[in-house]
Amino acid sequence: MDNRKEKILNLVIENYISNAEPVGSKFLVSAEDLDLSEATVRNELRALEAEGYLTHPHTSAGRIPTEKGYKHYIKNLNLAKSQISKNDSKVLSSSLEKTSDNELALKHLAKTMVELSNETVVIAFSPENIYYTGLSNLFNKPEFTELSLVTDISEVFDNFEDSLEGFFEKVDNNPQYFIGDEHPFGEMLSVLSMRFGKDGLVAIMGPKRMDYKYNFGLMKKLLELI
Repeated sequence: MDNRKEKILNLVIENYISNAEPVGSKFLVSAEDLDLSEATVRNELRALEAEGYLTHPHTSAGRIPTEKGYKHYIKNLNLAKSQISKNDSKVLSSSLEKTSDNELALKHLAKTMVELSNETVVIAFSPENIYYTGLSNLFNKPEFTELSLVTDISEVFDNFEDSLEGFFEKVDNNPQYFIGDEHPFGEMLSVLSMRFGKDGLVAIMGPKRMDYKYNFGLMKKLLELI
C-alpha cells in the first residue's frame, strides 16, 4: 500500500474510532488538511474499498473499516510507544490495593481499567476461575444497539469458560491483539490479552472500533503492576 492510501486509511479508522460515524471524502479534506482534492480522496476511498480495507453502510456515502482494515492498521502501529497519560497511570497504580488477597487486588485493578478504557475487562485466574466487569460498556456501544447483537454478546459470556480454554494456548506474556476471527469470542469483538503468573490471563474486550493505542498502553502499565 502506498503512503497516501496508508494515510487515508489511518485517518478513516481513527476518526471512526473516535466518532462511530462513517467517514467521507469531504470530511477528510476539510478536517484533516490533506492538501488533496475531494475527488482524489474519493478515488482513494473507492480503491481502499475495492481492496477490502473499507466498506460503506447502505445509508451513507462515508466509509467504515473492515476487519481487514483494522488488522492492517494494528500491524502497522508502533504499539511499543503506546502509553497512557501520567494521570491515568497514577489512577491505575493507586487502585492496586495493599492486601494479601491477590484475586481481590486484581479485581479492583480490573474495575479501574474498565473506567479508564470504557471497555470490558476479563481476568481469568485459571480456565475455571473467571471474573469479568464492564459488560454494560459493550451494550452501550452504538455497534450493539440491536437486540440480536446483545443476545449474541450475552451468549459469549454465558459460555465464556468453554471459549477461554482454547484461547489460553494462543496468548503469551506480552500484550497482543486478536481481532474478529482470530479469537473465539465472536467476530464482532477485538481482544487485547496477555498471560500473567502461572495460570492467569487478562483481556480487554470491545468492539473493533476500540482505541487500540490507548488500550495497549493501559495493558503495558498493568503488566508493570502485576
